Amino acid sequence: MRIGIDARMMTPRATRGIGRYVEELIRALLEIAPEHEYVLVTRHPIHPFGTHPSVQTVVADVPWYGIHEQISMPALFRGLHADVIHIPHWNVPVFTSGPFVVTIHDLLLRHIPRSARVSTRSAFIAMIKRVGYRVVLEMAVRRAKRILVPTQFTSDDVAHFYPKNADKILVTGEGMMRSVRPVAYDYGKPPRTQFLLYVGSAYPHKGLDFLIDAWEEIEMRNPTLELKIAGEEDVFMQRVKHDAQKRGLTRVEFLGFVSDEKLATLYHEAVAFVFPSQFEGFGLPPLEAMQAGCPVIVSRSAALPEVLGEDGVFYFQPGSKIDILRAIDRVLRNPGEARQRVEKALPALSVRHDWKKTAEQTLQAYIDAMS
Repeated sequence: MRIGIDARMMTPRATRGIGRYVEELIRALLEIAPEHEYVLVTRHPIHPFGTHPSVQTVVADVPWYGIHEQISMPALFRGLHADVIHIPHWNVPVFTSGPFVVTIHDLLLRHIPRSARVSTRSAFIAMIKRVGYRVVLEMAVRRAKRILVPTQFTSDDVAHFYPKNADKILVTGEGMMRSVRPVAYDYGKPPRTQFLLYVGSAYPHKGLDFLIDAWEEIEMRNPTLELKIAGEEDVFMQRVKHDAQKRGLTRVEFLGFVSDEKLATLYHEAVAFVFPSQFEGFGLPPLEAMQAGCPVIVSRSAALPEVLGEDGVFYFQPGSKIDILRAIDRVLRNPGEARQRVEKALPALSVRHDWKKTAEQTLQAYIDAMS
């Protein structure tokens, strides 16, 4: 079988979930089914699988979500001569032909349409883009042979909005990052600097502005505690940074993009990972944090309880400052006990979230799409 995969979001500086999803899925597919041919469409000729004997690379430096993508990618996909194409996000060019599967990570466009790059535009342009994105999404759902989703939450959501296509949905799950490993924690010698950690984008639905608002009080209550924020410094992150500076919050550090190695160290050293997102179809960062043994303080929203479970997680109600302060205080009162709770939860999480299982389900979807 010749499988084409749109891997343009897989870049060395991928800080968002889709890029990580693409990379980990391809790695697992090559492990379980190296007998197939994989044609990867990438924006750069150098990538983690460029020398693998089963992989062919086609370079297409085409940004996503734009007119250039809609015009140029259909012909490029046809030129792959693939038996099936996998497009790992809803941005499927409307003139794409031949059998394809699409991964719908979430329906943020339907729930919070302004929480994306479109919100940096003028009101008129933003409205046009939102309408265009909705059309592209609906065409992708309608024409895909299989719709892959990471959680039952997203499966139910897609079935709700697109009931005529519910029979094409397959929950494939996601896995844990291989580069993140739990490190033995010295409970008798905690780090000199105690800090809370956030990792991810600053899109409005991520709730980072809410965290900064809560931090203003947390900082006063805990005179030695710091907040570290890792994520691409785009226009949204710059807004949050400016807000923190305007408030005079001196113990907030914006780290920008960090390598996987640095990220693993941050997870290990943080007293807790805080994730105030309002909407997630899966939620890789808090899962990665738990994988490293870091206590997670997270909003009880969307797919997060399904993915993380109840053990070793400190939930708060979305948007409730009182509740997030209460959750943070619980961890700070006894950080050693919080870490032990995470360690106990890890074995079950590792069984539930496995990239090999995701790859097996995805490969079956490719076979179904061909038939």
